[in-house]
Amino acid sequence: MDKEAHTDFKVEMGLVMSRSVFFRLDWRDTSDGVECKTIAAITLLIDGTPVWPLTGEDTDDFEWFVDELLAHLAECWKPLVLRQTYPIPVEPERPSFLLAEAQKRWSILPDATVEIEEREVEAFEDSHNLANAFGGITGLLPLWFVRDQEKMVIDTQEQFLRVPLQEAVNALVEVANSIAARLQEDRGHDWTNLLNTWKHRDEGDATLLLALTIGRDQRTAASLIEEHILEPPMSVADAVNDNDELRIAARTAGPMPLNQVKSVIEKLRSCEPLKAPTLYAAAVAAADFINSNELADARPFVQGNELAKWLRRYLNLSDDRRIDPCRILEREFRVDVRYLDFGIRQLDAVAVWGPKHGPAVLLNRTSDRVGRSIKILNRILENGAIRVTAAHEICHFLLDSEHPFSAVEVLGGRMPLRIEQRARAFAAEFLLPSNEAAAVWKKAGSPLEIDGLSEVIRALCRKHNTTESVAAWQLQHGAPAFHQEIIAQILDQIVPHR
Repeated sequence: MDKEAHTDFKVEMGLVMSRSVFFRLDWRDTSDGVECKTIAAITLLIDGTPVWPLTGEDTDDFEWFVDELLAHLAECWKPLVLRQTYPIPVEPERPSFLLAEAQKRWSILPDATVEIEEREVEAFEDSHNLANAFGGITGLLPLWFVRDQEKMVIDTQEQFLRVPLQEAVNALVEVANSIAARLQEDRGHDWTNLLNTWKHRDEGDATLLLALTIGRDQRTAASLIEEHILEPPMSVADAVNDNDELRIAARTAGPMPLNQVKSVIEKLRSCEPLKAPTLYAAAVAAADFINSNELADARPFVQGNELAKWLRRYLNLSDDRRIDPCRILEREFRVDVRYLDFGIRQLDAVAVWGPKHGPAVLLNRTSDRVGRSIKILNRILENGAIRVTAAHEICHFLLDSEHPFSAVEVLGGRMPLRIEQRARAFAAEFLLPSNEAAAVWKKAGSPLEIDGLSEVIRALCRKHNTTESVAAWQLQHGAPAFHQEIIAQILDQIVPHR
């Protein structure tokens, strides 16, 4: 690590096992018989295995001018370690899919909007695809570094890896420092400007740091600072730590209008810090369950599904028992649960847990998913959509709280796709276990026609007080494999757009 007081921070490892990240430089002292200080063979190794420029092959065939890599890291350092959002409203499964997802979006947008977004996507790739540091090289695999909370995603198109953020930052700092030390020995060129740029990489004004941290433009960041809605990071190290719940909320809210962002943050600000020992114990147990069962790298659906089964066991809840996720949050886990009118139809809920606020869940009783405004508490608690949202937030508390977090559940929001997929799978399985859905279907005579399946869906909704979408989804996945395809086709007719 750089000996100077630069980006030095602690990140909880959570569900990600520690992985070794290392850029190996094999220096070339001469090129075509001429002394040279800037050429090296470059290889990225993860856990000792080469992943770039060639997957699985330990080769030193790729040689290039490494001062270009240092220049790229010096120029793009803040976006690399701070930015956690994509530049346009898409959430690709991995960085290398960004352009494909963008092109789908652009197919229905006017040319003027497409031109603006094309420039934004291009600028994003210029920063986060480190292969762009080596201009003029054709056929080189991409090397994406994109931060995702306390992890760094590394995507070479052939490999998709999630490593602890600290490990990735250490690797980038070490390779840059190695190059800088080599350039200092080069008496044939003046590298002063480049070396100074790298040395001062952590300097930056508060507005820029906030803009990168929350994924908004500097004008919006300046407004939030001036109106005392958000406090800017005190330094790059503070911004990298990403432990301010209100700034996280502003980021996960996505491109919401500024007045709505302000409203959400002000409501979150009213949430006092609470002690929630039973929730903390459950979160520790949940992480242990995921790790001990080797589910840390499992697909989001599998993680969410298995966690829901585990939590029912943990709380001694049988599969056929109807549960109340709001009461579980309040009474079992001591979470501050509120039912508010946000005045934002696209917003379902906001959850927060960190050193300054929470744990709290603010459920929007006027969300489009609720269908209509509900003022009587018992009716709120019985609403299927609110119950699904509350269950969704339980998953966030259990698996996403190793670091301070805020989750703004809004249409077009910026919660990472894998996290939302996991929470959706959890909520469905926790509210209505697929085994229970299958049991009710079998008890009804295992119908395969529309009338019979419609009655099963109604029975499941009545018994477990959930939405038709959840009931249909769980019935499809609980049914025997050889019936799933035909059941899915009929359920699509019963519950369109499920």
